[in-house]
Amino acid sequence: MARTMAATGRVTLFPFLHDWETRSRCVLAYTTTDGGLTAVLGVLPIEGNVLEPGDLFALASRHGFIGEWKGSHEQRCGCWLACIGSGSRTVRKADTIDVAAANWSLDMIRAVDLDSAYYGHQRVVAGRLTLADEELAARARALVDVALVAA
Repeated sequence: MARTMAATGRVTLFPFLHDWETRSRCVLAYTTTDGGLTAVLGVLPIEGNVLEPGDLFALASRHGFIGEWKGSHEQRCGCWLACIGSGSRTVRKADTIDVAAANWSLDMIRAVDLDSAYYGHQRVVAGRLTLADEELAARARALVDVALVAA
């Protein structure tokens, strides 16, 4: 059951190759809530992107991490997502968009409380993210060529 959450804060938007076989790309958004304790990752919907990942925890699971993190499978998926988000800020691609304050909402699909802090986060939530600023959203969607990702 999806739950919506919304906030204003720093948002990092970046293109992400999520499936090597199909070369499918999407735009991921990373932000935080609760003073940084909760990592928020969301797929920014792009019209025509038929291969957009739905469940980011399932996406994390497909990446086959072995022993980087401890805990249950869901915990390890959350750690992988926290790593992707945190890494988007510390090792930025040239075309990353980072804004100090943006209004956003997330249709949360899944969440996990981590057994300890990873990348400064104790919780990870993931889903589909919508930006209130349509101009910013258009800039972010332009990071991915839909012709490359359409079936």
